[in-house]
Amino acid sequence: DSPKADVAPAPQEQPQGAAGADSGACSARGAADWSQDDLLEFCFMQAFKVSLDVEKALPVEASELYEKHMKPQRPEGTALDVKKSSHKQIGKFLNVMRKAKVIDVIEKKGVISVTKVDLGHKMFAQMQEKYARDIAATSSTAAEAQESAGSGVAVAPPKISTVWKPTHYTEPLFKAMGRSKSDLYSWEDASKILKAYCEKENLVEGDEVKLTEDLLAILFRVAGGQKKDATFPEKADFSELEDKLQDRMQEHTTIEVSGVGPTTRKGPPVKIEVSLSRKGAHNITRICNLEAYGLDVQSMGDELKRKLNCTVHIEDMPGKNVKDKMLQLQGHVVEELQAHVLAKYGIRESFFSVKR
Repeated sequence: DSPKADVAPAPQEQPQGAAGADSGACSARGAADWSQDDLLEFCFMQAFKVSLDVEKALPVEASELYEKHMKPQRPEGTALDVKKSSHKQIGKFLNVMRKAKVIDVIEKKGVISVTKVDLGHKMFAQMQEKYARDIAATSSTAAEAQESAGSGVAVAPPKISTVWKPTHYTEPLFKAMGRSKSDLYSWEDASKILKAYCEKENLVEGDEVKLTEDLLAILFRVAGGQKKDATFPEKADFSELEDKLQDRMQEHTTIEVSGVGPTTRKGPPVKIEVSLSRKGAHNITRICNLEAYGLDVQSMGDELKRKLNCTVHIEDMPGKNVKDKMLQLQGHVVEELQAHVLAKYGIRESFFSVKR
């Protein structure tokens, strides 16, 4: 059967292996040198060569293949994200492999599953050659990880950091210092840029900074709403300027989760919100903010459905232009949920807000 999902173009024939004849001649690439398309291809190969027992594990759903077998095969320091690849969706990537006759797939009720894989296909040989050094490096890392797991070492907890983006008020400051208004900055970097600007413009006078019209517009004046009799100081301490700068920067939060990578979103840090309630004759667990931790709601729902053998429902969060989803599980299963994400992602109870 042929899946109904959008089909991406089939890969073109490459005579010297998937990456050319000399790909295996260099050492394993660093984390920053991986493209998402290469990561996807590499993890696909490793999933069938290393993770899956093809005689027993097939058919396997696309989401399970991606989350449980492809993601764990990523090289150290990388984060696999199919949405950042040219394929955009795991279903489209699998359709490329289907058209190349590497795998067979079926689709039932919107769920794509891999039913068969040809491990003798020439594309596997090409990928094996293309990623020879990377395979060796990953095997070494996996062995070390297995030793750590055997010794009871837990998955590292998420790392949370705050970064700042210029607003229309502060854009001129960053532009004057040759910095992009679209980039995100640590507070230390933003403060250094402000200090460098004051020094460049010769505004530093002892312990104070002289306030020019440009600096007043950047940090003090309100666009279009200034009172006629408003007055502004001629000088200010640098610490006061830092406070004003922070007030006029847009706060963002980066949360880096083990096995997922960093996710940056506008606003202060948020917790995974869980509410326990009753709907009719059933207990219900509702979960929000999974996306802030880089977790795919559909994949998480599929995992918990199999693990807990419960009914799963996914809804859009209320509000305009809101792309986040709410995951609803049958039963009060907050302890099981927390145990699952702790074991797999290192997300501790302190990252949850539970309303009972």
